[in-house]
Amino acid sequence: MSVFRGRTPWTEEKKKQPPLFSNGEKAGMALCLAMLLFAISDGDVPLAFFSLSFLVYEGYNVVSKAGGERFHALASFLLGLGIALFAGSIVMAFF
Repeated sequence: MSVFRGRTPWTEEKKKQPPLFSNGEKAGMALCLAMLLFAISDGDVPLAFFSLSFLVYEGYNVVSKAGGERFHALASFLLGLGIALFAGSIVMAFF
């Protein structure tokens, strides 16, 4: 049996897929979810908008990676909504 560089020629190496979220992003989403629940229970609207903006932005990442070109319009909408929620939370907090 012939051997190609120490391996059999028909074995395929599995390519490791990068994870959808890093550990920091997972921790950030958990913290934002806790902040969102606290803001809703306390009635703090700017904090609720701020935490919701981060969660919507992470939803943009999910939709853009999972859907590809088919859901490009939805991904763009989520990105714009996340930016608008962030800007709105800053305006509501200071004015």
